[in-house]
Amino acid sequence: MYPTLFTHQGQSFHTWGMMITLAFLVACLVLGSRVGRVGMDSDKLVPFYLLIIGAGLLGSRLLHFVFAETERFFANPLVFFDPNSGGFAFYGGAIFASVAGAWYGRRAGLHMWKLIDAGAPCIMLGLAIGRLGCFLAGCCHGQACPAPETGVLLGLPGGAIVTVAGAPWVALNFARDVGVGAIHGVPVYPTQLWESLGAFSLFLLLSWMWSRARRFDGQIMAVLLLVYPIMRSTIESFRGDTIRGTEWLGLFSTSQLVSIPMVLLGVGIIAVRARRGLDPEIPFVFDEDEVFTEDAEVDDVG
Repeated sequence: MYPTLFTHQGQSFHTWGMMITLAFLVACLVLGSRVGRVGMDSDKLVPFYLLIIGAGLLGSRLLHFVFAETERFFANPLVFFDPNSGGFAFYGGAIFASVAGAWYGRRAGLHMWKLIDAGAPCIMLGLAIGRLGCFLAGCCHGQACPAPETGVLLGLPGGAIVTVAGAPWVALNFARDVGVGAIHGVPVYPTQLWESLGAFSLFLLLSWMWSRARRFDGQIMAVLLLVYPIMRSTIESFRGDTIRGTEWLGLFSTSQLVSIPMVLLGVGIIAVRARRGLDPEIPFVFDEDEVFTEDAEVDDVG
């Protein structure tokens, strides 16, 4: 596809990295625009953003190596820090970031469940953007699929060929130098685009529920934990990249296995939180006069 954005003085800048940066930025901006509606000052969440970004990258990297490249990782753990080796696993990043964010929210005196609910749609928005990065990098693609007898052939930068023969059966024929763990020379299902579209649709659904259909704190995250694993497990059955993790019991990929406790956690949140309803919410209002007063007091002391 288009794995390298540009090269400067021999250093390549990858398109995937740009898309992941954009994913974090957009997700944090959307979250910041929403938390005020449930009583939180978005300016005080800057440490939260930094924490979840760091935890997300750490968790996604760790899950990838522990499950997808186990022998290599334990033989040389320092490969974890090699930017040109290995990959990232979404589930690991989402789990680590959510746990770190919940911990920070509790320590900072924020309403943890309201923060989690506001953040749940943003996780899906970030995933929708991030999977476009996977598409451009040529990784995380699907299994080989029968080449359509008719269609439109489109040549893309990086040597990939796209055969459009009616959605969703778009075939991608990757160039030989594209994609971590990619298979080359045959059309494959574009599972990256499927998941990007599914994640964005889920972002819209959860956003609507958060604005208009919340009945208890924790509901939005619970719905995410119930719906996304089903969607991911279905798409996962079409995945064909050779580096996506060990097959468990001959039935499950790593992501499908992780999906099981995610669904159970969603059910548990509903069972525990549903009867508690919504705690009071007082929208946060930025008070310019208070800021000016505080600045004046600082100036007087100075």
